[in-house]
Amino acid sequence: MDARPPPRKQPRCAFLEGFSLHANTHLHANDRQGLERLCRYGARGALALERLSRAEDGRIAYRMKRPLPDGTTHLLFTGLEFLRRVVSLVPPPRANLTRFHGVFAPGAHLRPFLVPQAEEEGASVAPEAAASKEPMKERTSGVDWAAVLRRTFDFDVFACVRCGGRRRVLAYMKEAGGVRAILKHLGLPTAGARLAPARGPPQASWC
Repeated sequence: MDARPPPRKQPRCAFLEGFSLHANTHLHANDRQGLERLCRYGARGALALERLSRAEDGRIAYRMKRPLPDGTTHLLFTGLEFLRRVVSLVPPPRANLTRFHGVFAPGAHLRPFLVPQAEEEGASVAPEAAASKEPMKERTSGVDWAAVLRRTFDFDVFACVRCGGRRRVLAYMKEAGGVRAILKHLGLPTAGARLAPARGPPQASWC
């Protein structure tokens, strides 16, 4: 007999038929760093590259985060077997990757009470009041491109690779002539890369 106590059930967590749901994480409305960590956790990749290695027999070894009940710590695949597993993670073309259920579903009757409706707010303003107001300014994101690159690719564009100092923006060049002159002075190509024409999705052999 197994003398270990059964695992304690956490509130707002469920596991059924191979699917698990963990809704026991709470964040304060002003905890922006916690929200970023939660978003990073939800958007993490399905495969950890640092756990991949090459076994002595040439097969691909994937180290498990936790050992299996039988003590297995690594999963071994041939090249073809590994490709089959990876391909199954690729979503089909033109498929919605985010699906909402319950009160957040697109046709839910309670969704307008939970999700802000920008269109309705604009339509509720009287025409006279709307005409007297100044034109609305274009809404800009609160995160600049440098922060987006640092969060997404862990690459800081303002860090100098030679001295380790910090770069700063001196000016923005938007005119084509000025940009072309700077690239020519630096010995860089002035013409953009030639793009291949877009192709449709691959068709099955029986189509």
